[in-house]
Amino acid sequence: MLTSLPDDILLCILHFLDIRNLLTLRKTCRALHAFGGSDYVWHRVVSKLSIPLDLPANTPPTSLHSEELQPLVLKALKLDENWQRPQTRVCRFRALIDDRCGQYVDQMQFLPGGKWLWTAQRILKRESWYTRMSLWSLDHADSTRRVWSTETCGIYRSCTVIQDPDGESAKLVVGVCDHREVIEVHDISLRDIVTSAQYPVFPTYPAIPPTNSRQIHIVPHPEAPHLRPIIHEIAAHDRLLVVTIFALDTGGGAGSLQILFADPETGSTKWVDPTFAQPFSFMWVRIWEDYLFLIGEVQSVTPGEMREEFVIRVYRMPDPFPPTPSRTPSPPAVVPSVAVDPSHVEYAYTSLGDMLAEFKGPRTIAVPGHHIAHVSLTTSAPSLAAIMFYHSVHPHCAQLLRFSFDVSDDTVKLSSLSSKDFTIGNEASAQLAQVGAQGVRAVWLEHNWETQLNRVMKLAYDPATGEAKVGMLIPPDPELPFTPNMCHSLALDEVSGRLCLGMYDGDVYLLDFV
Repeated sequence: MLTSLPDDILLCILHFLDIRNLLTLRKTCRALHAFGGSDYVWHRVVSKLSIPLDLPANTPPTSLHSEELQPLVLKALKLDENWQRPQTRVCRFRALIDDRCGQYVDQMQFLPGGKWLWTAQRILKRESWYTRMSLWSLDHADSTRRVWSTETCGIYRSCTVIQDPDGESAKLVVGVCDHREVIEVHDISLRDIVTSAQYPVFPTYPAIPPTNSRQIHIVPHPEAPHLRPIIHEIAAHDRLLVVTIFALDTGGGAGSLQILFADPETGSTKWVDPTFAQPFSFMWVRIWEDYLFLIGEVQSVTPGEMREEFVIRVYRMPDPFPPTPSRTPSPPAVVPSVAVDPSHVEYAYTSLGDMLAEFKGPRTIAVPGHHIAHVSLTTSAPSLAAIMFYHSVHPHCAQLLRFSFDVSDDTVKLSSLSSKDFTIGNEASAQLAQVGAQGVRAVWLEHNWETQLNRVMKLAYDPATGEAKVGMLIPPDPELPFTPNMCHSLALDEVSGRLCLGMYDGDVYLLDFV
């Protein structure tokens, strides 16, 4: 009998069992129930999992007891099984926003774990544009509520939310345009939120002021003061903001993407040497620990054809604002409305230093005829995924790229690289793509040009087998209080499997698949 075997041999046997077989084995007798429920066994089980677990923030699975791990593993398996099915079942849905004024949500983003969601809406009032930002608590399925909200003058550009490691506070950084480009920083205390408060839904608007708020004004690039800067994307690292700025030539010429560092506490800004961004035709910035990742497309010339490569370049995070004896935190200084004239003063750019590593996708890309639909946001794990759509080949196809890195004190190495191609209809185009950092799940809105109908598509990738399944997640005529033709924005949390859809009529719906 198994119970008569030595523990080390029994552990070797359990190593070959999958989780469901292990759970079945534990039901056979008390001895195997106790042995199969030990922390050691479940830590080994989790180490073999290829699907993400909904772990608490900054908590490695080996720090949890088996009683805590088992429900998390079972939930992840149920979600994966449902997501892999040809017809994924919606387990729960609810209206998060019911806005009869028609102020639709432009962008949404889940905080890691899917328990918090922020939304951004553009609102026209008194012939002026405003941006309304809200933070929603989704911790309890039956009591979702808005816990913080504010309005600011201007049109929304980009936003990022940084949750502190302790989970008790968050920093909302948003870029808006109010005749000029401005970055607003809002500190939000999640600990002080009164959980019993039930704020009304839109259009009744609770003006809950943030605990701390400040602005940073973006000035034109010093080498091109005639070019109008436009905020493209905002990333954050500790107390430093990294902003990609598109310098738009209002005279019709070509613009370029540049990188700007900003200190949210003092309002100081510093441009990065343009030579670091120059090779990229389009670029995203991601940060892990003390490393800066530049991600995008770099042109490569082949005989008779112009092509592009998907490239990741890694640099150590510089310190653009080194501390000095006279430098103490102070309120943001008044920033001049015009850039420094380089003919009079030589601007001191920040250098990113030597490139530590460079990683490329598995193949070059024809130009034009493709676009990188989405690059995953930064998570605690040093990994990223990108989804790309090709519209110059027949049949139309797409590609999923998955990168995992080993980040140490001195080096950044590529631990794994995988890519998967899949086809899409020639009569269809993809919009609003969202992909998780591990590249296990992705969604996008597919528009059929012949029928003029939309449907929400899904991708399920199995890292263990390398198989990618593409299917329909929400049909054009679902048994739901909305249709994909009404969809204006999407947000996906890969770990919890939560999907949020913003509608053109102002409604927002939250869907759970487990």
